[in-house]
Amino acid sequence: MGEDPMLLMIERMYGPEARRVLEYLLEKNREVKDEEIAEETGLRINNVRRALYLLLEHSLVMYRRVRDRSSGWYIYYWQVNVDQINAILYARKKMVLEKLKARLRYEESNEFYVCPNDGSRYTFDEAVDNDFRCPRCGAMLDYEDNSRYKEVLRKRIAIIEEELKREAKILSS
Repeated sequence: MGEDPMLLMIERMYGPEARRVLEYLLEKNREVKDEEIAEETGLRINNVRRALYLLLEHSLVMYRRVRDRSSGWYIYYWQVNVDQINAILYARKKMVLEKLKARLRYEESNEFYVCPNDGSRYTFDEAVDNDFRCPRCGAMLDYEDNSRYKEVLRKRIAIIEEELKREAKILSS
């Protein structure tokens, strides 16, 4: 069975520890103390707290604070912010889609030339300005066929657009 795309996105955006913490909270589906998360996941308590605050900063989790009567210390009970998580991830995915579309427009509206030595990439205008020589090493620039890259971008855009259509139906219901 494949990995959960939402958790993969969380890992890419916030790191593996944040993913593990969120995954644990999703599995428990109840309020959980940070010490329990650390104990059950094997993560250090400081790393769990760092991940929780990062997720809190992006409204993916929330907490309830209760004062311990015997010690006077506050105890924090954490849970996934289910009301917001899908909407937040949907918005982030839309932002990624817009960036991919902008990159595709850039790739489609430019010709590129590449240095054979270090792989530096230049637009046609930049190549002309440098007489088709690499400004770093002086090597002659090679024309780059970016059609494969454009095709990869188009496929990724189509996948995300389809995901967004499905998710919009879920969010609106």
